[in-house]
Amino acid sequence: MWARVASFEGGDVERLREINERRMQEQGIPEPVKGVLILIAPDGSRRQLITTFESRDAMEQAEAMFEQMGDEIPEAVRGRRTSVDYYEVAYQQ
Repeated sequence: MWARVASFEGGDVERLREINERRMQEQGIPEPVKGVLILIAPDGSRRQLITTFESRDAMEQAEAMFEQMGDEIPEAVRGRRTSVDYYEVAYQQ
């Protein structure tokens, strides 16, 4: 299993929550994503979006989907992406 960790600063956390909730109700988790975890700093200034995939290939194939999502959600809402890192998941319970 692999994880993609994208970090963001700024944006409108409440509006982003609304968009995410609506997307999940309408579309669910898109293929090939297997899981999603969003972490928000207590003051709302920073976020990490962690998505998991069955393989590195699946994760790499999803990159275009993430770029499209970035184009669909204005930076004023999603915040500025500061990094994207990739990890092999060594343990998950």
